Amino acid sequence: MSKETNELNELIAAGKHVFLVGIGGIGMSALAQVLQGRGLIVSGADKKENRILNRLRASGIDIKIGHSEDNVNQVDFMIYSSAITPFIPEMKRANALGIPIYHRAEVLAHLMNHAISFAITGTHGKTTSSALASFLMRKAGFNPSCLVGGDILNYGTNVLVGDTHFFVSEVDESDRSQLNYKPDYALITNLEAEHLDVYKDLDDLKKSFVEFVSQVKDTGKIVYCEDDPLLREIISHVHSDTKCFSYGLTRKAHFYAEDVVLDGFNTHYRLFEKGKAIDRVTLNIPGFHNISNSLGVVALLRAFGLEYEKFLKYLPEFSGARRRLEVKLKRDDFMIVDDYAHHPTEVKAGLRALRAMGMKICVIFQPHRFSRTAFLAEEFGHAFDAADRVILTDIYGAGEENPNQVMSDVIYQHVKGVKHPNVNLVPRNEIIDFLMANKIDHGIVVFMGAGDIGEVAEEFAGLCQNAYTV
Repeated sequence: MSKETNELNELIAAGKHVFLVGIGGIGMSALAQVLQGRGLIVSGADKKENRILNRLRASGIDIKIGHSEDNVNQVDFMIYSSAITPFIPEMKRANALGIPIYHRAEVLAHLMNHAISFAITGTHGKTTSSALASFLMRKAGFNPSCLVGGDILNYGTNVLVGDTHFFVSEVDESDRSQLNYKPDYALITNLEAEHLDVYKDLDDLKKSFVEFVSQVKDTGKIVYCEDDPLLREIISHVHSDTKCFSYGLTRKAHFYAEDVVLDGFNTHYRLFEKGKAIDRVTLNIPGFHNISNSLGVVALLRAFGLEYEKFLKYLPEFSGARRRLEVKLKRDDFMIVDDYAHHPTEVKAGLRALRAMGMKICVIFQPHRFSRTAFLAEEFGHAFDAADRVILTDIYGAGEENPNQVMSDVIYQHVKGVKHPNVNLVPRNEIIDFLMANKIDHGIVVFMGAGDIGEVAEEFAGLCQNAYTV
């Protein structure tokens, strides 16, 4: 047993005081509540207010706004996330005092590695898949602790504090965090060239996932998407046929879908397991990508040993995850949707799902990170093909430096280059005025991006609900 494991065993105990730097983040706030549920005294700081902090305060967690060395008083250990730099005052103070400091993934992995654990990761779809797995596990009569990268709409929260020896968690791959985990069950949704500021290249990303699957416990199971060529390559390194379960839209998979019907925001398909028809499935979340997400979770629960009668009937009750094609306003000929898509693949999948509604689509896209925008600019050219109108706004930097002065114009040029008939560049603070001036009051208006574009969606939906004539 490592020194870090022994130390965490002693620190994660009732009455110990833990301080979380950047506690307002979606992952950090979830961990804070799990630790509080174990009897720890939890406090933390963040640079500014957000909706999550009010939830934490309501549970009795002490929150400081702004970073200061004075925040670190009588603390047993500290947790930080990848969004935090070593120069944050609390980190400097903790180092000076010799207070143990751990990355969020180290602490969560410690909890999960000493429990029955389900780790859900991949480039796209992991939040919806984690939310669905958490929902169905609860409906099936289990009480796992669940940590998801977005609110589960059925519960209005992204964390469910339950059995300390049973975890379902979304696992971030953007900073190699997945390599901290040794799960009993792993679900990998897909893999694509992303986060190349962390990984040297695609081969480096693949190697990290080969290492991840090798860390799944000997008695564990690996669930992966058969439709994904990179995942097929990675799984070829696993030397046990009984350990792996595949899913997808191909009959080559252990679990697959046929007879798909897209009906507005509802999706229907016939579920097969190893060639045997199981049942007709209905989802209340749209799109082929959500069919894939649901198949992955079905395969995961079956790998765990759950019988279909325990969970399959609850699939239509799942409402989705926050900011994943979340409907903010719906009327007969008008819909406002908020979505987290920030990669060309995600944008395409979301717009394809909305196109099935049979309405015109206006997409407002906020690029996320200067590095990602520069790297994927050409791919974004065709990402908006399913939209009738495209509005591009300022890049959300997410704390990145911008030495090359990358602007949204680089995407604009590629979208115009593929001859999209209707594309505009609009500053973030002028979006609502632009929508009103151009009478965009029918069809689907979808806001996409991983930054703060959701706040604009909320504001626009509020105006349309209360004042704007639609």
